[in-house]
Amino acid sequence: MTTLEAIEYQRLEAQCSLDAAKTRVERNKLGQFATPPALALDILAFANSLLPKNAKVRFLDPAFGTGSFYSALLRAFLVGRIESATGYEIDPHYGRKAQELWGGTKLRLELSDFTRARPPATELAKCNLLICNPPYVRHHHLKAEEKLRLQREGVKSAGMQLSGLAGLYCHFICLSHRWMGYGGIAGWLIPSEFMDVKYGERVKRYLLDRVTLLRIHRFDPSNVQFGDALVSSVVVWFKNNPPPQDHAVEFSFGGSLIVPKILKEVSSDALRRTAKWTRFPFTAADSQSDNRHLRISDLFSVKRGIATGANNFFIVDEVQAVQDHLPRRFLQPILPSPRHLREDEVLADSAGVPLLDKRLFLISCPLPESEVRSKYPNLWAYFQKGVEAKIH
Repeated sequence: MTTLEAIEYQRLEAQCSLDAAKTRVERNKLGQFATPPALALDILAFANSLLPKNAKVRFLDPAFGTGSFYSALLRAFLVGRIESATGYEIDPHYGRKAQELWGGTKLRLELSDFTRARPPATELAKCNLLICNPPYVRHHHLKAEEKLRLQREGVKSAGMQLSGLAGLYCHFICLSHRWMGYGGIAGWLIPSEFMDVKYGERVKRYLLDRVTLLRIHRFDPSNVQFGDALVSSVVVWFKNNPPPQDHAVEFSFGGSLIVPKILKEVSSDALRRTAKWTRFPFTAADSQSDNRHLRISDLFSVKRGIATGANNFFIVDEVQAVQDHLPRRFLQPILPSPRHLREDEVLADSAGVPLLDKRLFLISCPLPESEVRSKYPNLWAYFQKGVEAKIH
């Protein structure tokens, strides 16, 4: 095992233990979802194909975590090509361990809030490769004064006045503009919702007007290689220079970034005329004749529900599940009644659990009672409460 492989092994172990030390609710509020290592390597390998051959790399990750992207950088690029590497991590819970893991490398890791950091003053000090999985913090978790500060800074940095409904990841894209050197490459792993919703219009305008949008890659929901959290995610690639005339953007779907299942070009003009970008690449760029449309069955498995007869017992929230030590494998994430949903789109975390303030689970166990009694005593004890309440 090489030194890098050993560090990556330690990093993955540390990631699991650090995540376990926080409740899922705490991580959701801070938008902390680590990038799977296979995906991180796929992203950095594609980044290598976008940079000029043998160009020195000045790397920046504004939401470093334990360093999934940095680890992939060291594997995808020759060490001699890496001129500098900078990371920002706001949470010392993860940042201190990252500093310990990567202390012997070129990395300069700041344990501070990237949105408050001062961008480099010179062109040579700016990065030419920015890779980031920014924190996915919904707008209602941002305080009013914090939103105003981020909006002001976004105007200074990218000339973009974001909506008050924009999530923190949109502000990260705005604020990073002044950190990128001219012609630098950026790859953002972000929720796909910006492509269709009202608050995403400013982000799309930035991608079409201020930079050269290179590709938007969407993940295939049937490919579990990267986990459930990426079903509603995309990787957005752009170059930090104004777009050329008659520019066309690549839209890809499925497979890997290097070898996607579907790859089509869409003209910038077509994108300006299209309100919802998620229709690409399934619909041809400038034609309505393509008969490959998304169907509900492409995205969902639709089945009739099962009546429990006692929802108060068989449906539990996250707090109750933890208190009763119910095994995770028998908890099926479910959505609440539509009247309790505040969003039109519900995203999921890395375990496939909906990102809601109150998360609900259906207790679903197919095992015989004897096996539950012997192997899962906490679940058996919960079932006995049901028996006592005449819920068998």
